Amino acid sequence: MPLLEHLEELRTRLVWVIGSVTVAGIGGWFVFDEVVDRLLEPARPYLRDLSGGKLIFTSPLEAFTLRFKVALYVGFAIAFPLVLFHVWRFVSPGLRRTEKRYAVPFVLSGLLLFAVGVSFALYTMPQALRFLIGPEITGDSVTPLLGAKAYLDFALLYLAGFGLAFEFPVALMFLSLIGAVNSKQMAKYRRHVFMGIAVASAFLTPSVDWLTMTVLTVALYVLYESCIWLSRLLRR
Repeated sequence: MPLLEHLEELRTRLVWVIGSVTVAGIGGWFVFDEVVDRLLEPARPYLRDLSGGKLIFTSPLEAFTLRFKVALYVGFAIAFPLVLFHVWRFVSPGLRRTEKRYAVPFVLSGLLLFAVGVSFALYTMPQALRFLIGPEITGDSVTPLLGAKAYLDFALLYLAGFGLAFEFPVALMFLSLIGAVNSKQMAKYRRHVFMGIAVASAFLTPSVDWLTMTVLTVALYVLYESCIWLSRLLRR
């Protein structure tokens, strides 16, 4: 495909992605209270003294911008299957006919892994908050009064970080399909990848709960080993 046609295809796919997220974000605007209530649940035990379990905002525009931001995140989550589909459509012209048949598995596996990552984030967030703002850290003289922007930025990035971290097998398998990496290379760097996953897991789970960090490390490494096995299988 010539460069100009490639750029035109990129523009088309970006328009579809932005449009899909925007339309889905309209629905996200109307579920703002439900989303924030769910995100705030792990922090409520630390907010009872000063704010009655609620977040605060200090700027007239802050509430609107927060609602808009939450709507975009929700819109991205809802439109994520379409995002993956258009990513595949953008790269598919460079694939062979036999490789194009993996479009449905690509989209479904990406959606499933993103959901697993977000679910794991929701599960670990209470432990992370206990480590970050719990009484063991703040002591008796300091109590949290969380601003809505600061807390929601943390919570949304926490969920997005886990969701996208679990997407790395999809990206790895795509690189394998186009020949950028192969199973031998992935197997050769097992130890390096394991150390990288362990460091990333420690960063993503900022708590003293070693079990959560270990489970995340093992889960991501099993996914990596699955990529090696699948790469060998697809190249036979």
